Amino acid sequence: MAEQFLPGAPRPGRPPRPRVRKVAQHDLRDARARLRGTIYEDVTPDVRPREQYSPVQIVDFCLDLAEVMLASGADTRSVETAVVAVSTKWNLAPLDLDLTGSSVTIQYAPADGPALVKFRTVTIDGSDLGRLAWANQIVDDLVHGSRDMTSAVSALVAVLRMPPRWPNWLADVGLAVLGTSIAMQAGGGWRAGLGAFVLMMGIIVSGRWLTGRGFPQFFVSGAQGAVASALGTLAIAAGILGPAGAATMVAALVVLLLPHVSLVTWAQDAISGFRAMAVARAFSILLVIAAIVVGVPAGIALTHWLRIEVDPSGIVLDPLPLWASLSLTVVSAAANCFVQQASARVIPVAVVFSVAAGASLWAMRHLGLPLLGATFLASVLLGVLATIAAARMRTAVGAIAVPAFCGALLPGVAVSNALLNVMSGSSTSALDFVSAVTVALAIGAGLVLGGLFATPGARRALRRARKVVVHSVHSDTTALRVIRDSGYDPGDGSRPRW
Repeated sequence: MAEQFLPGAPRPGRPPRPRVRKVAQHDLRDARARLRGTIYEDVTPDVRPREQYSPVQIVDFCLDLAEVMLASGADTRSVETAVVAVSTKWNLAPLDLDLTGSSVTIQYAPADGPALVKFRTVTIDGSDLGRLAWANQIVDDLVHGSRDMTSAVSALVAVLRMPPRWPNWLADVGLAVLGTSIAMQAGGGWRAGLGAFVLMMGIIVSGRWLTGRGFPQFFVSGAQGAVASALGTLAIAAGILGPAGAATMVAALVVLLLPHVSLVTWAQDAISGFRAMAVARAFSILLVIAAIVVGVPAGIALTHWLRIEVDPSGIVLDPLPLWASLSLTVVSAAANCFVQQASARVIPVAVVFSVAAGASLWAMRHLGLPLLGATFLASVLLGVLATIAAARMRTAVGAIAVPAFCGALLPGVAVSNALLNVMSGSSTSALDFVSAVTVALAIGAGLVLGGLFATPGARRALRRARKVVVHSVHSDTTALRVIRDSGYDPGDGSRPRW
């Protein structure tokens, strides 16, 4: 009598057929709604009959990806887009993503099984545009089928172990050069520019020393603002600089002390509807601004015995001619690429776009538009250009946009005027400073709107660029630990490809 087998039970000697996880139509509609308006709007689940990755693997990878992107300076909308696109491609829906301050929570709640919830604490400590670009390329490879799980994990580990793109001394010099350029663009002249370079180098060294000894950023920023304003007052008393030159020199430091990248990212999060992240970013930003607002007058008060009287009504900060302003814009954008650890191939693109944004800002200001409106429109143009170029170059939009707006759109003149009012003891000086800071918010709003305008063209450019698909030779889908360093050093060509 032939041996009987239960229906659906695997026969001896025959490997079980891999199950293909299905995505319900309502879950797929929800994922597409969250991707609407992004370059991954058309992503579809991969239903090829192959070994499926487990939900734990996918959720772990998505947590790792979110941590890398947030720590590298990405806005929340970009992080959500990357996570939802990857999870949709790997047939994992519904997936709930919650980003609140310094934590990321992902929940996978299938209809036919228990819910899976995982949590990760994220330390947001600045920006690394090179690492952000590499993470963006990993996502692009996954969405378009050029990587499997094993290859993607190896590439992400390689990104985490990657040393800084540029050495610290070069980034420090770049920041000092950026301060020089801001002071001269504000009309301070070569003396103010030279003073800004020396002041910035001293502030960088002292700030690193204080931070290394455990002082919070609030006290470090306040002390730096106090020292800068005191030195500016002493320069006036010694006859080295006039009030306008001293104001532009100190303004360059204040502009760079402001967390301008975080300000722009905060505006992007608030406009895109990520209120929890916007509130968390706003709290840290307000602390830094408060430290500067307190520190600058404190430094001036320390030198009250000099009895220097400054009348800002008689001081005019003459704007530079267009050729000089654009030349300094080139220097600023290139220097900021080294400061933000951008890749070498991004530098010429960021410089060209920075010149375009600076020229448009100059033209609109000469047409009579106020600074806030002109900065917003110039940022819209920059957002359009950066979004399309990022899709063609397969890099992150921020890797191009951040150096470009730092080179052309930072409010050096507005901050200089506010500092002149502080020196004269004007009662409206604090309001003038806050008004100058709002220019950074206009930059964030313009980049968001420009990105929305350019996304359809960026999707078409991305499809044209994906003509050759190379599938990974890896097929191992066993669970791998990603973020926590396991000692794995990939040497098999699995690093992200440019």
